[in-house]
Amino acid sequence: MNPLENLRLKETVDGIEVEVRAIPGASINAITGIRQGALVVKVTTAPEKGQANVTLSKVLSGTLGIPKGHVRLLRGKQQRNKTFLVAGLDRQKLTTALKERGIRNV
Repeated sequence: MNPLENLRLKETVDGIEVEVRAIPGASINAITGIRQGALVVKVTTAPEKGQANVTLSKVLSGTLGIPKGHVRLLRGKQQRNKTFLVAGLDRQKLTTALKERGIRNV
């Protein structure tokens, strides 16, 4: 079974919405897997003054190989469960980019 099939993605006119489970204060900045339909993203920054959200956007854009401006936080500004809008990618391109980086269920 392809673990990326469990990833909750919603295609919209503006791009694709991706569910993210944030883990701030981690030892690395990386997407570490998929849990309960959401990308698990660890960031080293603390969840203070939105800094972890900025780092989350950078990790997503860097991993997916798109400009930082193409990733925008839609929901969950102060929660661990967040929704990001990724512009410039469709479902196929996004899942291919994650698969190439070995992202899987955790």
